[in-house]
Amino acid sequence: MNYKKIFKKFQGARVGMLTNQSAFSNGQYHFEIVKENLDLKVIFIPEHGLFAELQDQVSGSNLKYDFGKVRMENLYGDEEHSLFVKAETLSELDLIVLDIRDVGARYYTFLTSCYYILQSVAKYNSAATSHFVEILVIDSPNPAGRKVEGSPLQKKFSSFVGVETVLHRHGLTIAEMMRYYKNEFNLNVKLHIIPIGVFYGKKDDTFLWVPPSPNIPAATTCYVYSGQCLLEGTNLSEGRGTTRPFETFGAPYIQMQDEKLLQRLTEFQRNTFILRPLLYMPTFHKHKGEKCGGFQILLVKKNKFHSLLFTLHLLRTLREFYPNDFQFLQGVYEFRSDHSAIELLTGDDKILNFLNGDSNYLELEKYFEEEERSWRKKLGMRNEE
Repeated sequence: MNYKKIFKKFQGARVGMLTNQSAFSNGQYHFEIVKENLDLKVIFIPEHGLFAELQDQVSGSNLKYDFGKVRMENLYGDEEHSLFVKAETLSELDLIVLDIRDVGARYYTFLTSCYYILQSVAKYNSAATSHFVEILVIDSPNPAGRKVEGSPLQKKFSSFVGVETVLHRHGLTIAEMMRYYKNEFNLNVKLHIIPIGVFYGKKDDTFLWVPPSPNIPAATTCYVYSGQCLLEGTNLSEGRGTTRPFETFGAPYIQMQDEKLLQRLTEFQRNTFILRPLLYMPTFHKHKGEKCGGFQILLVKKNKFHSLLFTLHLLRTLREFYPNDFQFLQGVYEFRSDHSAIELLTGDDKILNFLNGDSNYLELEKYFEEEERSWRKKLGMRNEE
């Protein structure tokens, strides 16, 4: 079905849209297509900006764009309240379009922004007497596939980098996640869903890869991100400032030629990945301009590799090998100061216990298998692809 036919259903609606450069097809950004066919009033800008021009945790409050009468509202500013759409904005809208690509992990903030929009709309709808805001989701495949990893986030760790009950790697499309949020949290919203294929004039959901944020350069990054994002909570470089962030990692104190370290890091998940020892110098971010010893993850069987287990084993091993150098970072992380970054990212006391040496790899693997099985059953998902 052509998008023009679908959009006729919403003629006359005052429209807001959460999007960025990842929504692009047939030589046009989707916000341009919406602007041409509907009464687009406001574009909501997520973390990183409309064109992924900002690095992580950089406020977008100074971003400026000129799209005529279409207003821009930043949803990643200097304070936590900036993450939510204002009630006065919702009063001027009838429909919000969610059209943005996810990378399949709960820490990736775009779907949290979508969830916060659903929360704000549900609250507004419940309070309004006659005006009701609806949601239109442009769905697309999960670039990390259907594989799931990890455990449900505990409520006490809920934040912008993790919605409670969601696994680390969720295996869902954006529309499936929105339906999950609506049902799980009993949100008073009406969802309309159309596949991204309508913008291509095709029945399938194929979409072009446009980096959704500055450090997700390729689709392959998505297969390691669910584990490697945990490095944000440490003094390890997660490869920002290189051409292969998250696939490359290291620190000045790591000895790349340490055979015992390499042997330890590769003792599990054999034949699913290879670690390539290397030296690199980040051009920005952690250890900028310093020579780092480290590794690149080369995936041999991307659908079998369990990134979260690998990274947790990595962190525990590096604590053992470099006890005076390796550190978990403290301080404010994504607007929260009551928990450390590693607590917010792992989101599970059992995982934190593993990092502290209170359980072993095989016990953690079994725990994940049980939680992953429960998640798939809860969502009616088939076994991993």
